[in-house]
Amino acid sequence: MMVPALSELSVTELLTLSRAGFLPRGLCVGSAVYTAGTQYDWAVKTGEITRLSTAMREARKIAVTRLREQAKALHADGIVQLRLEIEHHLWRGARQVVKCIAIGTAISFDSSHAPASLRSAPSLRLANGAPFDSDLSAADFVTLLASGYRPITVAMGNCVYGLDPRELRNHRGKDEEILSYTQAFFDARELAMERLQEDLFRDWPPGNADAPTGIVGMTVSEAAHGEQSGSSPPVVEFTALGTAVAPLAADDPRRKIARPRPSLAVPLDT
Repeated sequence: MMVPALSELSVTELLTLSRAGFLPRGLCVGSAVYTAGTQYDWAVKTGEITRLSTAMREARKIAVTRLREQAKALHADGIVQLRLEIEHHLWRGARQVVKCIAIGTAISFDSSHAPASLRSAPSLRLANGAPFDSDLSAADFVTLLASGYRPITVAMGNCVYGLDPRELRNHRGKDEEILSYTQAFFDARELAMERLQEDLFRDWPPGNADAPTGIVGMTVSEAAHGEQSGSSPPVVEFTALGTAVAPLAADDPRRKIARPRPSLAVPLDT
């Protein structure tokens, strides 16, 4: 008996992929629970909490690696719509624990299902045979192929900053900028983006068969963690996320995927 593939794709997303010859292989989930010491280990001054930054960086990396392993076991060409869910827990003894879950839909190219013009298209697996992974939506994935590029991997960078609440004493009764906090947010964003590029090009250096030529869909999100009251400092994390891409082969027929043409609709009920 054939077991239907699980996915988080909507009907529209499924049809979008299907028209380009891709079918879902299954829902992939990778997770990791990582300890980052205790809150007593953290400096109270405004600045990066390096231990927590490292813990979250490693938790994400482990979760995504396990996600990729599941996709490979499903003989998928790649993963689309990858998303990361982060949870922070304060366990006994003020121990900070990070839980990271990576979720995405594995897809594969089915030449028998593809339009006649795409049946000769090569696999989008990486040079080492591993599936690609991306956080692109189904529509963006197909548009990327039509533009002559293919996804390689999700690029990630992060930075966790602690904010010293004692610095607010100097601003009591005043309506003014807290310059140290402003600079902290700026530095944290910049470090997250720098680490995204550093990690990406360390793992995929120039000359590699799948060396990225750019990053698309990049976002930088902010989230507050930890205790926000009492003596514990506020903790803010910036996460940079995007999909690294490389050119398709020059003769790949996916470059010619027809894009829908917009039509003009005029309401007649006025």
